[in-house]
Amino acid sequence: MRLDRRTFRWRLVVLALRQVIQAAPLEATLLLLLLALGGLVPVGVLGFTRALVDGLVAGLGEGVWGPWLWWPLLGLALAFALDFLLAPWVAYLQGAVNERLTARVHLLLMDKVGGLPDLTPFENPSFHDELQVLRDQAPYQPLNLLIFLGSAFRGSITVAGVLLLLLSAAPLFPLLLLLATLPQAILTFRLQKGVWEAVLFTAPEARRMRYFAEALLEADTAKEVRLFGLLPFFRGRYLEAFWALYRAVRRARGRQALGASGLVLLGALATAAALFLALRQALSGASSLGNLVLVLQSVGSLQQNLFGLVQDGGMLYESLLYFERLERFLALPPTLRQPPKPREVRSFEEIRFEQVGFTYPDGRRALQDVSFTLRRGERLALVGENGAGKTTLVKLLLRFYDPGEGRILVDGVDLRELDLAAWRRLVAAVFQDFGRYALTLEENIALSDLKHLHDPKRLEEAARAGGAEGLLLRLGPEALLSRAFGGTELSLGEWQRVALSRAFFRQAELLVLDEPTASLDPKEEAHLYARFAELAKGKTVLLITHRLGSVRMADRILVLSGGRLVEEGDHATLLARGGAYAELWRLQADLYSPDLADK
Repeated sequence: MRLDRRTFRWRLVVLALRQVIQAAPLEATLLLLLLALGGLVPVGVLGFTRALVDGLVAGLGEGVWGPWLWWPLLGLALAFALDFLLAPWVAYLQGAVNERLTARVHLLLMDKVGGLPDLTPFENPSFHDELQVLRDQAPYQPLNLLIFLGSAFRGSITVAGVLLLLLSAAPLFPLLLLLATLPQAILTFRLQKGVWEAVLFTAPEARRMRYFAEALLEADTAKEVRLFGLLPFFRGRYLEAFWALYRAVRRARGRQALGASGLVLLGALATAAALFLALRQALSGASSLGNLVLVLQSVGSLQQNLFGLVQDGGMLYESLLYFERLERFLALPPTLRQPPKPREVRSFEEIRFEQVGFTYPDGRRALQDVSFTLRRGERLALVGENGAGKTTLVKLLLRFYDPGEGRILVDGVDLRELDLAAWRRLVAAVFQDFGRYALTLEENIALSDLKHLHDPKRLEEAARAGGAEGLLLRLGPEALLSRAFGGTELSLGEWQRVALSRAFFRQAELLVLDEPTASLDPKEEAHLYARFAELAKGKTVLLITHRLGSVRMADRILVLSGGRLVEEGDHATLLARGGAYAELWRLQADLYSPDLADK
């Protein structure tokens, strides 16, 4: 979205101010008032100084103290006192607003990303880049905004006040000093945008830098980094990304520095002209001595404030662009279509896939012409090689994506017409990449149904079903599962038991198990499948697994290959057929005992 150059700065300021006011309305209003008052202090000092000089000139003839001396002195004293008085309260309010604004930005990002109903945006690299920039800069851009916006606002008040005072001395002075500063201000604003766009353009490099750094710093990769000596490799990749980013930003900053340097001469000439005119006016008697002192003081004050305003404005512009980008990111429409009047769903009798096909946004063909029916209470197993489309089928069933071709029907109703939240409440799942949360053991299990968070009976039943009963007895429900926060770290197998218990805690009608025993030891796996019939009682189960020994208890087995459904039947039928399933079974059985291959 391109903004008109004549209006974009003010639009960005209004946009950012709206976020500030919404985050902390009372504190932000008070902060603006104090900043405005602080901006008037230097103007008051200049005005009272002029009055004091004129009063001294008038008092020299009479040799007495008069009100023409007392009120300027009192005004100066109050102005200096006010300047010191405002500083701690401005800092206090800036801190309060910053904390609430930073929290608001994080919450807005959390609500936007966490509230996306599907996974399609996560397949888009530009979405990752946008999110990376917004997330990485969220901790400091709100503070930058407040500091530079506050400084620019206060400086603007000071500059406006000084210009009004100078108008009373000579209308030409404000024009000359504005001529000395405005071109530099405009150039700084434009080039600061160039720096920002360079950072955004190279955001993939910034993301790669972070990834390569984390590969060396994370505990998950520490063993392989040391075993394979990966430090030089990842360090080299980090430097490649760094230099690509550095060169782009350096070019933008170089243009900014050269452009600003070229305007220094213009500013110096305009300032010299203003000083020359002020001196000539004083010598000719066209103005009072107080006006001469005002002009001399104003030149330095105005130049300093205008220069500060230009610098603050340039830095502020970066923060304003951040908030503009945040607004645009928050306004992104959802990619998953929601029906205007969703159909409520409380249960189901059958789920039917009709000629379903799906292609990921990057062009990967995952499913093609898949048709089958899953009936209530049935235990259905999905098997196939890696990349066959098993997990993609589950993602479509949970409506993380919509099919590109065909449809999924729940009791004859297209899944796209159902209330999405109500449909997902009927499902519990254990994914291959299950979550491991820095929460208590009780919370980790109860996340699937937080309405029953403090139900000890349900917690115990779920832990027993998922194999985490021993953990619950040994650690207790309040044990924090995070070494980073001073708690306990579990093994991967223990985490998988927690994830299984989480799925059973939900007591859903449809249970999706995507490689549910991948991290369990053989004993625990055998124990789980021995209880499978009991655990699945009253539930519809969709089981995805590479370990074919576990699928014999399924009512039906679907075999996927290359995104297509190639076989369907129970274990004995598929073995007798001698097709793809029998070949997979034979290959796995040979790993344990050649005698099992024919059974």
